[in-house]
Amino acid sequence: MPDEYYKNNYAPQQGTPRTRVELNRLGSSGKVERSTVIYDQAGKQKFRVDYSDHGNAKHHPNPPHLHEYTYQDAGKSIKDKYLYTYDPKTGRMRKSEVDKKTNEIKYID
Repeated sequence: MPDEYYKNNYAPQQGTPRTRVELNRLGSSGKVERSTVIYDQAGKQKFRVDYSDHGNAKHHPNPPHLHEYTYQDAGKSIKDKYLYTYDPKTGRMRKSEVDKKTNEIKYID
């Protein structure tokens, strides 16, 4: 496939309710990256699992990682986005964010 296909291959925020979509796109790493998008009962993108670090191992260590979306305004806009990354010390996915001081992941759960 040409690069243009992968550059514009984003999963829509709205999809078929209760479905899962596998996609490949040209990511910020400059490589083709694989993701799985999961839609909720209203067809809103609820989770996205990314299987790469997007070329930024400090912010996305130990792939895969998971993005979770919550909505407001009756599902019209995203309220919050959460990031879950794998913690090798506990062996589980943990809610995390980028520490502004160190520019690395810190766990917040």
